[in-house]
Amino acid sequence: MGCISSTNKDPERKQNKAIDKTLRQVESELSNNINLLLIGPGDSGKSTIAKQMKIIHSNGFRKKEKLKYKIIIYQNILDNMKMLIQMIKTLNLDELPSELEKIAEEITNLNIQESFSEELGAKISQLWENSSIKQAFDNRAKFHIPDTISYFLDKITEISSSDYIPTQEDILYCRLRTTGIIQTSFTISGQKFTIIDVGGQRNERRKWINCFENITAVLFIASLSEYNQQLFEDETMNRMHESLLLFEEITNSRWLTESSFILFLNKVDLFKEKLKQFKLKKCFPNYKGGENFDNASNYIKEKFLDKVKKNKPIYTHFTCATDTTNIRFVFDAVKDIILQNITEFGFI
Repeated sequence: MGCISSTNKDPERKQNKAIDKTLRQVESELSNNINLLLIGPGDSGKSTIAKQMKIIHSNGFRKKEKLKYKIIIYQNILDNMKMLIQMIKTLNLDELPSELEKIAEEITNLNIQESFSEELGAKISQLWENSSIKQAFDNRAKFHIPDTISYFLDKITEISSSDYIPTQEDILYCRLRTTGIIQTSFTISGQKFTIIDVGGQRNERRKWINCFENITAVLFIASLSEYNQQLFEDETMNRMHESLLLFEEITNSRWLTESSFILFLNKVDLFKEKLKQFKLKKCFPNYKGGENFDNASNYIKEKFLDKVKKNKPIYTHFTCATDTTNIRFVFDAVKDIILQNITEFGFI
């Protein structure tokens, strides 16, 4: 029995050793930088913030990088269209016409390819125009389908053309779950900044949560729009409640007592739309502000600030991670606060 147990743990041990090695390398590289730790639950938009830093401060994505994202975009489209097709049966929606049913079966059995043909794009477009597929998309929160997939389905003709190369905006909208640690470095006015993006799902957090030193500031990303959704890894847990618990854990962590905290309440665009359809009161029974955006967003902001046990300043911004102009403006304000505090106190 002992041998079986040891064998089963070998891959996990190897993975943990690799993570420890990566952490040591990261800590060594960060000693003289302004280091911003990007934290938030899965699907909060934190990796999109990291991409924005590359676009704004590092000349964006080169053609070779864009071509890598091209495959990810194809995968996003196929995976989510397959899910929408499946949802028609799960939700007992009107069946697809026989011609579309054949297309749906073909797509369900399709594996990712290096390119989309224009013929395949036309078939996906036909499905996307169907009312049952649209109804399934309206119920996406129950099935972990990202809001952003409509962005790609609306431009499927362009994406399936033979000469398609993703734009910077396409890259911002595509979804790739973060695993491990991803660093993005850039220089502003002679000062090097490093953004450290770490996995947001629960199993990823265990690997890094107590492992960082030399962190100048923590950027915590929380999605306003996910108050009516459940966790990907635990369907009994509301995403907003999970985000509040993680924020409480991080802001009160003994490992980050020297770090400043900046809270990005993200996805304001989607939040405004959702307030008209889904009552915030279902997530927060004591909320009485109705559909008003200012009432709702400030109520959630106070919920987060209530989680801070120590007398610690929290700099809060409402953001839309896919809006480069918004993120440029917000990060300029964040940068100024960080540099001012370093100048005045020598640390944050």
